[in-house]
Amino acid sequence: MIGGSELNPSVGLIDLEPGDVLLLCTDGLTKHVSNEGIAEVLGRSASTEAMSRELVSRALEGGGSDNVTVVVARLSAATT
Repeated sequence: MIGGSELNPSVGLIDLEPGDVLLLCTDGLTKHVSNEGIAEVLGRSASTEAMSRELVSRALEGGGSDNVTVVVARLSAATT
């Protein structure tokens, strides 16, 4: 088991639109970067790679006492 002895998954559905940005991360990010700081980075038009790198950098600069894993994805426009 990763990180503990108990796991309580949460499953749900959300409607996504082109341009929406998704973030999957460990608590190593949220322990050291505020929700406002995360939203600021994700609100930019930078590449998902640049956003991921900046979030990890901010977490490390903020203390980085835990491992930091960040995945940022942006939904692109559908092509026909």
